[in-house]
Amino acid sequence: MATYWLSFRLHDDGTYNQRYEDLTDTVQRLSTKWWIEASSFIVFASAADIDQIASEIANVIYVDTDLVIVGMPEFKSARLIGHHEDDDIFELMPFIKKV
Repeated sequence: MATYWLSFRLHDDGTYNQRYEDLTDTVQRLSTKWWIEASSFIVFASAADIDQIASEIANVIYVDTDLVIVGMPEFKSARLIGHHEDDDIFELMPFIKKV
């Protein structure tokens, strides 16, 4: 079991609420415990590996407009899923991989 953090920005359009629900449902389904009190930030525990989590999240967001970053607080491991415009993240977090 590993602990993960997830931060996201979903494009605000007519399907925002459904994508938000799909994203949180996916995290909850993959989790044994989770914390979602902060807006757009979730911490959770899961037996799934980071690549499986990233893949399942990519399936429920619009990767052309939405952005999700999932990482592990104990390791230098993170995945960027979806649309981004600022490549500084790759310098700030050189271990992050684009999904």
